[in-house]
Amino acid sequence: MTLFAAGAAGKEDRAGPGLTFRAPVARVLNVFNSDELPAPTKGARTRERIFGCAMELFMSSGYEKTTMRMIAERATVNVGLSYHYFPSKEHLVFEFYRRFADDFIERSAAVVADSSRLETRLIGVIETMFSTADPYHGFAGSLFATAASPASPLNPFSADFTGMRTEAIDLFARVVDGCTPRVPDDLAAELPFLLWAFSLAMMYSWMHDHSEGQEQTRTLLRQSARLVSSLVRMSSSPGARYFRRQLLSITRLVRSRIPEPA
Repeated sequence: MTLFAAGAAGKEDRAGPGLTFRAPVARVLNVFNSDELPAPTKGARTRERIFGCAMELFMSSGYEKTTMRMIAERATVNVGLSYHYFPSKEHLVFEFYRRFADDFIERSAAVVADSSRLETRLIGVIETMFSTADPYHGFAGSLFATAASPASPLNPFSADFTGMRTEAIDLFARVVDGCTPRVPDDLAAELPFLLWAFSLAMMYSWMHDHSEGQEQTRTLLRQSARLVSSLVRMSSSPGARYFRRQLLSITRLVRSRIPEPA
């Protein structure tokens, strides 16, 4: 079972010092032009099978109840080989996050290019995040519980997450760049981080939303995006400069406390 295409050969690992990950070495073949990309190696196919079986078990049995032995048995490999490719379940979840982030960011490019309105871009990008995550709604909560611990390398504020966090913040920098209403320069430097943090809150709400189509979270998103756009518009007024400085000061303080890779 291939949930996502593996990354291109030689793609740099984005794990920090707490987790060491082997980068994928092959992509899924283009069925219309099999000469375009090299065939995956036996090791790459084995790694992909282990990952796919792990995702199947996480969805059917839950993250906590799934063991590395169960994953190895489903993938028809010995446990030692599964540990060779993924030394722990956390490594499997990190791989899931990495592939999810790549897919989500790639899909979001068209959304950002489609409109210059901040409200439209913000709603579109986060809706893209929801649609990318939709197949995993059933077990996303258990994965978040694992990542919520401050000591976990899967925590989005951890040093191990620096690469993926930076790429996601860069996406929201593109959301802000050239948008309407125009964002003041000092706020434009910090707003991408704030929007990334906002997207985490939206994802948390979406994961625990059991309304039809997660409509409660989508309503919250639309209302919040409208508010964000209005606040950005107001932030350019002379009377808002004090409050803008206070917001920027708090944001910088929060960012300064995020650990960096050793």
